Formats: sequence, C-alpha cells, structure tokens
Amino acid sequence: MPSVDSKDWKSAADAKREAFKKQVDSYAYALPKVDSSTLDVSTISLDGVMDPKHVQITNMEVGELVEKLQKGELKAVEVAKAFCHRAAIAHSLVNCLTEVYFDRAIKHAEELDEEFKEGGPVGPLHGFPISLKNQICVEGVESNMGYVGWIGRVPKKNSVLADCLVRSGAVLYCQTNIPQNLMSTECINAIYGRTVNGFNRNLSCGGSSGGEGALVGLRGSLLGFGSDIGGSIRVPSSFNGLYGLRGSYNRMPYGGADNSCQGLEAVSSVLGPLTTSVEGLQIVTKAVLAAEPWRKDPFVHYQPWRESVYQLEAHGGGKEKLCFAFAYSNGLVKPNPPYYRAMDMTRKALETQGHKVIDWSFPEPEKCFDILSRVYGADSGEDIETECGRSGEPRMYGLCPPENPPRISVYQYWQLCYERRLFMATQIEAWEATESQTGTGRPVDAVIMPTSPYPSFRHDDQQDVSYTGVCNLNDWPTAVFPVTRVDPSVDKQQPAHTFHSDYPFDKINYERYDPEVFKNAPIGLQCIMRRGEDEAVIRVVEMVDAALKAQKKA
Repeated sequence: MPSVDSKDWKSAADAKREAFKKQVDSYAYALPKVDSSTLDVSTISLDGVMDPKHVQITNMEVGELVEKLQKGELKAVEVAKAFCHRAAIAHSLVNCLTEVYFDRAIKHAEELDEEFKEGGPVGPLHGFPISLKNQICVEGVESNMGYVGWIGRVPKKNSVLADCLVRSGAVLYCQTNIPQNLMSTECINAIYGRTVNGFNRNLSCGGSSGGEGALVGLRGSLLGFGSDIGGSIRVPSSFNGLYGLRGSYNRMPYGGADNSCQGLEAVSSVLGPLTTSVEGLQIVTKAVLAAEPWRKDPFVHYQPWRESVYQLEAHGGGKEKLCFAFAYSNGLVKPNPPYYRAMDMTRKALETQGHKVIDWSFPEPEKCFDILSRVYGADSGEDIETECGRSGEPRMYGLCPPENPPRISVYQYWQLCYERRLFMATQIEAWEATESQTGTGRPVDAVIMPTSPYPSFRHDDQQDVSYTGVCNLNDWPTAVFPVTRVDPSVDKQQPAHTFHSDYPFDKINYERYDPEVFKNAPIGLQCIMRRGEDEAVIRVVEMVDAALKAQKKA
C-alpha cells in the first residue's frame, strides 16, 4: 500500500482533493446557482441547467428506467450522460462524491448499446447506472476509504459485488463519501470533508453510507450500494427519504471490498442497496443473486432468489392478513415526536388494509447495546489508530468513544461471542412468544420501529445507533421505508418523560429536539423480519409502502 509522509498528511489530502475536483468539474459544466443559506436543495429547479430529457430520465423510478432500457426505448449512453451530470450537480450541493469515472462509464454504456443491437439487453440491469460507496472496489479506481494513508491505493480487480453488477449489465460511474473508519453516522473524513443532507444542509446525511444517501436523495443516482454494521445503510436511507435493505449475513457478496475492522465476524458488516423506489430493492437483489456470487465469494450462501419466501408462504402465502408488532420505543431512548406520528400513520395504513397490529418491543435493550458496544470496541481502537498512523492524520471519533475501551484477551472475546449467541436465543424466544397475541397461529410476522431516535442531527452532535444496532447483533434482515417529513406545526416538543437512568442519551435526545431545526427532515421507519427472510422483508415493505400510499390518497 502506498505510504504518506506522516509529517505532511494535510498536503497529501489537499492534493488528492484538488485532483478529484478537476475530475468532477469536467462534468459540472452547468450547475444551479444556489445561495449557501439555502438549506433544502432537494427541489431546486434544474431548468436551464440540465437537458430536459436528462431531467426526465433522472426523475424516473427504478422499475420504469429498467424497463425502458430493457426494451431499447432509451439508450444506455443517454442514461449514463444524464446521471453523470446530475451526480455532478448533487456533489456541488452536498459534497457527496469521492471518485468519478464518468468517461469510462459512458464508454461502457456505448458498448452496451452496440451489444443491444446484436442480441438485446445484457442482463437484467442493462445500462442501469449504479453508484457505490467508497469501499466497494472497482478495478483501476482509487479506493482510499477516506484514509489519507490509503491515497494512491488502486485495486487491480473488481470486488465481487462490482463484478456481479457489471455482469448484470449495470454501468458503474462513481463512488461516494464515507466517514473515517466507517464507524459513524456523520459523513466526514480528512480527504473529502463533510457530506451534508440535501433536505436540510445544516443536518447530517447519515452514515456511514452517507455519501450514497445524499447522492441518491438528490437523484444523482436512483440506486447505489452501501454497507451496514450498525445502521450504515438504514440511517442514511431514513435521513434522505429512501428505501434501504440490510440483508442477512453472507447473502450479498463482500469479497474484494474494503472495510474497517477486517476479520470482525461476531457482528459482520453487510452490503446492500439504497434506492429512490421500493421496487429497486427487489430488482437489484434478484439481479445480484442471479449472477451467482457464491461462485466467487466463499462466504456467500449458495442461495438463489427464493420466490416462495418472497410470496410469504411461511406467512399465510399472501392469502392471509399479517400481524405486525409496533415498537414505538426501544426502551433506551424515546424517539422524537415525528417518529410517533410516522408510526401512527403506518399503523393506520396497515389496519385499514385489514392487518393486525400489536404493541411489542424487544426485551433487554440494555444488554443488547452493552454486547454490541463491547464487540465494536474489542480491538481497543487498534484498527483506526493503525490506519490513521499510516499518515499521521488525526482520529475522528464518530461513534467511537474518545478513550479506547480496555483490550480484551482472545478467551474474553470468545466469551463475548458466546454471550451474544445466548442473547440471540432469548430474542427468538420472545419473538416466538408473541404467537399468543397475534390471532394468526403464528408469531408476529414483522416488527415496525423507528430507524433512529432523532430525524437527523446537527453536525458534530452526539450520535446513537441503538435502534438499528439490535438488528445487526441478531442478524435480522431489515428494510427502511420513508413515511413523512418533520412538520413544526404538528411535531411539537412534548412534556418531559422520565429519562432512562442508565442511558444518558435519552435526556440528551429530548433536550436537543427542536422541530424548527429539523424542519423538512425525512422520517423513515424500519421493517424487521427473521434471520434469512431477506426476500420476505422486501415483499412486506412493498405491502407497507402500498398501504401508506393508499392512505395518503384516501
């Protein structure tokens, strides 16, 4: 790996940032004029900035664009040019990109158009542009993961996921920003700086897949891939009004991708999509699995797309109504008022469709977060200190405490992994016990809960991943769906509740909430199902989304 003089890390970061600026500027030939005081840039006019046809293309939903490319109604090269320009526009507004290979993408799209003439579409994603988080390696494209000491590191081959996408006909064209070490829901590093939220630029876009969330949120991409070890797909999806999927361990290929804490398997990171439309989750998951990733990644389960799971055969086969458990709070930190409103909206939508809803939440949240925190800190900060030490760049803390936790022995780590296993068993027992409350003869089919206790947060504020982390610890497939946005006229602060005595963030979260500060911030919820039910959670979220849309029309 190329090294950076530890005495001159700042100069190295500045030089890399300037070189990247020249790359992206070549496609930023027309940008909207937006005052720095404008907070919401999600609906700015693109008249006179983009070709009207390109605006139309980038405003399509995933299914529509896929269909038009499959039928040859749109050329891949036209689509690629549209998204390259819109990605450059998004970057000018929220600083979301880290690497662009637009010329290469357009050339690839031209080749796909030629192949289409000879034999039709190349795969289920023919010509569809897909963005990637800066850790999903693409051959010949620098992958520094936001570390100054990794500048100049160029992979010699694609990651398995990138290969699967290319084999499916996708066009890869850019990579997006991440926080240092990935262990943060604030997207900032010493090379590329901070990515902000396009709906309110005073707020975080989420993380660690924050660049993806910000780019897709502004339609510089309709679908991109991020990673999730504690909420890193779901938090940016929620903060940017998107759909996102954190699937089960080893279903999506991770082989050949970079990561922090490589080798950590007690709570593994997974790759998954963030997208503007619910059908994107199914389309891209089916496409990747159809590319047989298990033939290149030894950790991926030999498990093609299972239509029977998608059709909910274990949940009444689509002929019976479902029973949802609604967890308004996780028992550690009470969420802000917009989440209660979003939960109520979703509850009413599902009940209107005839589904049953019960109130229930996962037991022992304190123990869950304790185990999760000890797993994350098992290396006593050695991973991040090693990588920052390559250049001498300062450490950014994010979710990591300023003081490293004590180092533990191998035996202690084994015991921690065993403790997690025992805890997971108690969670399954509690889930099974809901059978007595559902009236379906089954335990609850899915759990709906907030994605976060706050709509977002001001830059550099304290963070919390207790709502998402429970799914990582238990390896539950989870999908995020958008519901509403913060409205100060209805999402007013409520009277203080009795704060959790052993979880200080409960009080912090209450005291810092101000509906005017979070005005217009998207609010998303997460749908949680059993380990391995990836196809099912996609189907259930499609049903929830349809119910919400029907409710809004009523």
